Amino acid sequence: MDKPFYAVSLVWNVLRRYLPENITANIKGMKCFKDNTGACFDVQASDTDRLCDIFEHETSGKTVDFQVSRCTSLPELKEEIGYGQQ
Repeated sequence: MDKPFYAVSLVWNVLRRYLPENITANIKGMKCFKDNTGACFDVQASDTDRLCDIFEHETSGKTVDFQVSRCTSLPELKEEIGYGQQ
């Protein structure tokens, strides 16, 4: 994202806007980057190429404030705070 965000619900909204339900239903383990500028998640191997193709096609020539790409290394992730922890 071009600007920091504070909830993965924003990422889910983008994914659901562009992807068919059979792909979004299989997305697992979404976590925010430590700096709140992005998120990473697991996609089934069989859906990876299609997901990338959809975003490449849908965002081609358009002004969008996000980027979708395949991770080549795991970024620093925000630590999850469990119930009752501060």
